[in-house]
Amino acid sequence: MDKITVVSCEKVKNGYKITLEDSPLYQDGKGGQLGDRGSIANKNILSVEKNYILVDGEVQLGENDLFIDYDRRKDIEVQHTAQHLFSAIAYNEYSLNTVGFRMAEEYSTVDLDSKDLTEENIKGIEKMVNNAIKSSIPVETSIVKREEVMTLEGMRKTVSEKVTGDVRIVKIGDLDTNACGGFHVNNICELQIFKILSWEKIKGNYTRFYYIAGNRAIEDYYDKNKLIGKLCQTLSCRENEIITMLDKVVSDKKSSELELRSITQKYAKILAKDLMNNSENINGKKLIFYPENSLVSNFLPKYIDISEYILIFGDSGQFTITSENINCKDFFSFLKTTGQIKGGGNESRVNLKGDISRDLIFQQLKVYLSKL
Repeated sequence: MDKITVVSCEKVKNGYKITLEDSPLYQDGKGGQLGDRGSIANKNILSVEKNYILVDGEVQLGENDLFIDYDRRKDIEVQHTAQHLFSAIAYNEYSLNTVGFRMAEEYSTVDLDSKDLTEENIKGIEKMVNNAIKSSIPVETSIVKREEVMTLEGMRKTVSEKVTGDVRIVKIGDLDTNACGGFHVNNICELQIFKILSWEKIKGNYTRFYYIAGNRAIEDYYDKNKLIGKLCQTLSCRENEIITMLDKVVSDKKSSELELRSITQKYAKILAKDLMNNSENINGKKLIFYPENSLVSNFLPKYIDISEYILIFGDSGQFTITSENINCKDFFSFLKTTGQIKGGGNESRVNLKGDISRDLIFQQLKVYLSKL
């Protein structure tokens, strides 16, 4: 537990903005990294911004207790160092430049300036990263003067002209030398394991990689192995049979859906006759109401002559009105004046939702028809 001095505390919409005399907290988004978390005076840190810290409760001015979540910071070190190692190997082996990096709570992304990497290339890079991790190379940091940076050998990226003053250099043996102000492990063996989750083409000429390392990768393996076990149990199959069984389930589902659709359509045709025979008469118009929103109701307009009938179906504040015997769009505009009703459509069909019931629709339909 550390001590810090709170200079100001201001209530805002999503918490309290506080400023510290000297903040030891790492900023969210700086260098693509996640920021620190923890608590100040037992108030949870929600975000660390450039000029303030957002917490979930009021903090008294003056000296307060500061707790930094060092387990989280350790995870950030692992994910960030993994990016250095991945980017270095991609550069060393394939002359690929890293043009983007972002760390999220569940995974991190690296953007490389190529759209032509094959799956074999990608597996090869991943394998080389994991082989490098086994070599237990120390991660060294040093501070050099700005004018000396250009004389350093093996720099993967040039330092931006916007950077002034001393520069922090992070070096991983002969693999990588790069300027960086973020968190890193002391030895790449601490990464434990590196795993590329997926990749995709972006912005035409780049490839974005989603990766995890360290405990994130171990937990991911545990979760996915548990998921595979559940799938095997549900499908009554071995691991190598999961895809075949899933293909069969999907195929059976499609067949069942087609069969259900055929049966439903036949039922809708029979039901339509019964509904037409028992239609209500409102101001000389034949009205049919079906109290469901279902596959059956969607088929009814096919078998009910909407040039002769007004068909309304639905329940629970969601209804459809379809007819060529009245202007449905005009009736909807009239209906909206009665309350909080949303929806839309055209002259022959409208969909409604909101504070609306069957009785209200019938009542207002009578009023509407009486004015025609």
